[in-house]
Amino acid sequence: MAAPAAEVMRTALRRSWQCNPGPCMPQGRDTWQVEINGGQFVGKWVPMHRRSGFEAGLSAAEHVDAFGVGAGAPVRAADGALTVAESDGVVALMHLVPGRALQAADPLDRQWWGDTLGTAHRTLRRFTHPHLAKFDPASLLPSGPHIAIEPWLGPALRETVAAVRRVMVTDQLTYGVLHNDPQAAHFRLDPATGAVGLVGWAGAGTGPLLADLAAAVLAAGGPDAADGLVDAYLRASRVPRDECEAALPALLCLHAALAAADAVERIHADGGRLEDQAALTRLAALYGQLAAAL
Repeated sequence: MAAPAAEVMRTALRRSWQCNPGPCMPQGRDTWQVEINGGQFVGKWVPMHRRSGFEAGLSAAEHVDAFGVGAGAPVRAADGALTVAESDGVVALMHLVPGRALQAADPLDRQWWGDTLGTAHRTLRRFTHPHLAKFDPASLLPSGPHIAIEPWLGPALRETVAAVRRVMVTDQLTYGVLHNDPQAAHFRLDPATGAVGLVGWAGAGTGPLLADLAAAVLAAGGPDAADGLVDAYLRASRVPRDECEAALPALLCLHAALAAADAVERIHADGGRLEDQAALTRLAALYGQLAAAL
């Protein structure tokens, strides 16, 4: 199943959004930047089986955007629909959030990263949607022969899933809507206004808010590199510091093991790139450090 060609996307926009789209420039396998009446937008296609979850994420983005955080809010079709069927999938049109992606290595960017993630979580505290997937650590366990390539990885995955489930049962955690992929590339800093947005809500779900923070900390390089990110997040969000100190280490372990599994899968598939090998080495060391502190 493949995304439609750019011209098919433009036809869908003319038909369902009743607009006259200009250039439709690919931004990836299933995403385009589209010019409409001089404005810039993003068109995205997803397979039909992902429609309900995709629309839930679009609704979350619409909610966040309404509170003043640029989130790539959807532009509803002429009939009010969030998505329209096209080429065995659905397409959506979203506002383009201007600005550059945050840089994981920049200390100031890491503060904006944490602040914006915390703000987004806070704005969504009363948002609900029936099709937001619930966070279940057991469902995240990968399978396949590649897991056995690294002898430590299989036990690490099972142990961290068990540790996170214990934390979820025994600790009083703050739950809410998760972005589920809060990497630096999904944050946009507009130099003209200083505003920072958060895009890429297609995989949004619900669960302990610290799951998103753990993913962001790992993407920033681990806890030793992300103090500013964590502090900014805690100031902006509704998660208490003592909850973070108690539960974040287990969630970091889980995300480190899952990231290592992704790197191993790429290496198993085609030998991997040098950066995959380096990432695996770094993640194995980070996991060992984090697991020893649990």
